[in-house]
Amino acid sequence: MVKNTTGGTKTKGLARKHQRGGNEKLRLPDDSLEQVACVTKMLGNGMCEIYTNGNERLIGHIRNKFRGRQKRHNLITASSVVLIGLREWENPIKNCDILSIYTDSQISQLKNMPNIPMDNITRLQNELSHIGNSTSTGDFDFTNNIEEEEEEEVPQTTFKKTESFTLGNMEKVDIDDI
Repeated sequence: MVKNTTGGTKTKGLARKHQRGGNEKLRLPDDSLEQVACVTKMLGNGMCEIYTNGNERLIGHIRNKFRGRQKRHNLITASSVVLIGLREWENPIKNCDILSIYTDSQISQLKNMPNIPMDNITRLQNELSHIGNSTSTGDFDFTNNIEEEEEEEVPQTTFKKTESFTLGNMEKVDIDDI
């Protein structure tokens, strides 16, 4: 247990018995069935849509390691870069298991390694991070140009209409009565 040297409410932000170690080693793909991929969509029910560097679409299954109390430290969202393990018993490979989640500093380390291809993954990650920030007007183009063929000249006429208002025999108008 950590010794309480300062006292008060600022002593411990979280319970120490549930914390994990801070410096985790970078896990690299060891086997041909392990690949680095990007999460594009959360499907719910413990599954997500994942695209590999070869632009293959897979269904990623989130294991119990990434649920519960540990979810705080390794949260899977869209545009997350993960290490996946392919299932060798499936003949057309459709499903995979998520083995590890990479942080931003670990992603920059992976980009510097020449033996791990990351071209398509970084492109997908950049596209997904800019989706929320884009302001698109849809399929409509707004212009100020007016085509002369459709324009018909309408003669301008001016109408003068005047109204007059008199109070009659009332001398004072009380605003509260109105």
